[in-house]
Parts: sequence; C-alpha cells; structure tokens
Amino acid sequence: MIDAEDIDPEKLIFRTSGGVAVNDFILFVKSWLNQHPKGEIYVGTDSKTNGKTVKYSTVICLWDVGRGVWELYTKFSLPRPKDRFTRLWYEVAYSVKVAEQLKALGNIHVHMDYNSDPRFPSYQLYDAGIGLVQSMGFKGAGKPNAWAATSGANRHCQ
Repeated sequence: MIDAEDIDPEKLIFRTSGGVAVNDFILFVKSWLNQHPKGEIYVGTDSKTNGKTVKYSTVICLWDVGRGVWELYTKFSLPRPKDRFTRLWYEVAYSVKVAEQLKALGNIHVHMDYNSDPRFPSYQLYDAGIGLVQSMGFKGAGKPNAWAATSGANRHCQ
C-alpha cells in the first residue's frame, strides 16, 4: 500500500473503459484530442471506504460533444485516513495532480464529489475545493454538475 504523498499520476496505470492498459495517459489524451479537436477534458476522483483502507478511483473523461465520452481510469488503495474530510480532500488533490499533467493539452475541468447543498457533510469542503481547483487554473464543478466524479469515478470504486 502507498501513502497519499507518494501518488504520482505518471506511475499509476490508467485503463480504457474496456480495461486495456494505457502506457502513457498524456500521449493517449493528446492523440485523442488530435482526432477530436473540439473535445473537452474532465478529471474526477471518488473514493469508497472498506475497513482500514480506502479505494480511490480517478477518471479522465474525454468528451466529444454530441458524440459521447471516452474514459480512462485508475484505481489505487490507501490506508483509511482518520476522518472523512481528509479522505474527501485527497479526492480533489488526486484530480488536481492528474489535471496538472494534462494542463498543456488544453482547458481542464475538475469535477469534485463535493455537494453544493449545505445539508450534506461534503459541503464543508466545497468552497475550499473549488478555490484550489480554480487557483491551479482549472474549471471546477461539484455536485450536481460533477458527472466525471459522481458517475465515472464512482463506478470504478464499487
């Protein structure tokens, strides 16, 4: 098992939605964008607690507007943090790390699994998460508009 600080997106194995390993996710996205010049890049992470570990899943969603979404994903496990907010903060931190690797390729949207509704616990991190994402030069979104995290990444955590 690895520690949160050791996560290096370039060392993680990304896979296509069909399960095929991608050797270089940056090159994959660059090639995809060359074939889909109006395409958009979305990154999101979700997590699921299982006993003493947390399973994280990060997705890169490549949206060819009007034609569908291609997806790359990676999964990894870490020791369970002491509190929910640390686990949730790691989600946005991992998404930002991946987005930083892709930044030279175009505008990146970072989707967070944080709720914009104050009735939910993740709301307490919403403003801080959006602030981090935007300060890094990315476009940010939380629930209910964060489909890359709440659908794409969530599916791989189950």
